[in-house]
Amino acid sequence: MLLDRREGCGCPAFWPNVYATVEYGKASRSPNTVVKVLRTLGMARMWAGVLGRDLDHDLRQGNFLSIEDVESLADFLCLTAVGQVEWAARAARTHTSRPERQRVVRLEDARPDPRRLERSVPPVTNPAEIATRVRWVASYVEWQLGMRLGSLDRQQRASENLKKLGEAVVARLRQRAPRSSHGSDDEPTLEGVDRDVLQRIDQAMLPGAKQNPFTPGFVQVRNYLIWRLLLDTGARRAEVREAKADHVKYSTRRFEIHTSKTIPRTVPINPKTADAFDRFMEDFWSKLSQNARRRGFLFTDGRGAHLSLRAINRIFERLREKDSNIPDFLAPHTVRRSWNDQFSATVDSLPPEKRPSVTEEVRIRNRLQGWRGESSMGARYAKRHIRRKSDEIAETLANDLALDSGKND
Repeated sequence: MLLDRREGCGCPAFWPNVYATVEYGKASRSPNTVVKVLRTLGMARMWAGVLGRDLDHDLRQGNFLSIEDVESLADFLCLTAVGQVEWAARAARTHTSRPERQRVVRLEDARPDPRRLERSVPPVTNPAEIATRVRWVASYVEWQLGMRLGSLDRQQRASENLKKLGEAVVARLRQRAPRSSHGSDDEPTLEGVDRDVLQRIDQAMLPGAKQNPFTPGFVQVRNYLIWRLLLDTGARRAEVREAKADHVKYSTRRFEIHTSKTIPRTVPINPKTADAFDRFMEDFWSKLSQNARRRGFLFTDGRGAHLSLRAINRIFERLREKDSNIPDFLAPHTVRRSWNDQFSATVDSLPPEKRPSVTEEVRIRNRLQGWRGESSMGARYAKRHIRRKSDEIAETLANDLALDSGKND
C-alpha cells in the first residue's frame, strides 16, 4: 500500500491504491508487480510534490499535464532513487528561490526547467526499467482520464477538449518510454549456457572434487545443493535462498517454492539433488545451533545466519574466476535461462504422439517457472532455442538447395 507522506500524514494514498487494486489486484497477478507499480506512482507523486502540486488532485479535476510536464516527469523517472532525491533538492531550491512578487505569465515559468538543472545525476542503467516506469505512469494517467470523462456530460465541448488533451499526454508519455530489445529474435539478454558447460560446472561443484574452489566440508556441500536446486528447477536465486529445510521432500523428490515474486509452486528434483539434500541435512544442517534450526532456513553460513543473495552471487563469481572456460555472464539467473533451453530441447525430442501441443507446452513451462498461465515470459525464454532450430533448418535447406543446383548443372 502506498502511503501519503505529505505533511507527515502517513495515510494511504487513495487513488493510486484504488488503481493498483483494480488493475493489478487479481489473484493471478504478482504481488511484486503491485509493489513496483505503487512505487512508480509514488515517484510521480514525489515529482509533482516538489513542484508544489498534487498529482492526483490535478488529474481528478481534469488539470492534465502539459507537454513540458511530460518531459520533466519522464526525465525524473529515468533517475535512480539517489538521483531523484538530488533532483528534488535542487528543484525545491530553484522553486523557492524566485522573488515573491515576480509576475508569472505562464504556469511553466514557475516550475524549474529540467534543462537548467545539473545533469550529473546517474540515470537508471536498465532501459527496460525506465520503459516500464513510464508506461505504468502513462496507464495511470489514462485510467484517471477515463474516470474523469465518465463523470462529465459527454455532450459537453469541455469533455471533448479534455479527452484530446489527456490522450495527447498519454501518447507523449508512452513515446518517452525507451524501446526494449525484447522484440528482436537476436536479442542476447536471455542467453543460457550449453549443456556441456552445465556438466562442467556440476563436476567442479561436486564436494571433494579437486577443481572445487570452495572450502571442503560444510561450504562445498551447501553450495552444491544450491547449484543442484537451481539446475533442476530453473528457480530464481531468491526462491532458493528462501527455502526452508522442510520445503525439500526427499522421499517424493519435490521442492516446494513457497516464497516467489510470482506464483509459489512445487517442482520435481533429480535423485542426485535429493541425495545432496539428505547428506547436507544429516552431516551439517542438523548440527547448526538450535536457534538456526528453529528459524528453519536451509541455506545459512557456518554460524547459522541466513545466507544473503550476494553470497549466492559470489558462488558463481568464484566459479568464473577459477575456470576461464565458463562464460563471463554466468550467474544464478543464467541457470534459469539454461533450464528453459533444456526444457525446449526435451519437448522437441519427444515422439510426436507424446509431444504436448504448443498451448500445452506454454502452460507447462509457465507452471514450472512460476508464471501465470497466459504469461508471455515463456516465449521470451524460448527464443534462444527457437533461433537455434531455425538456423539448423535454414542450414539444411541451404545445403539441399546447393545439391539440387549441382544436379541441374
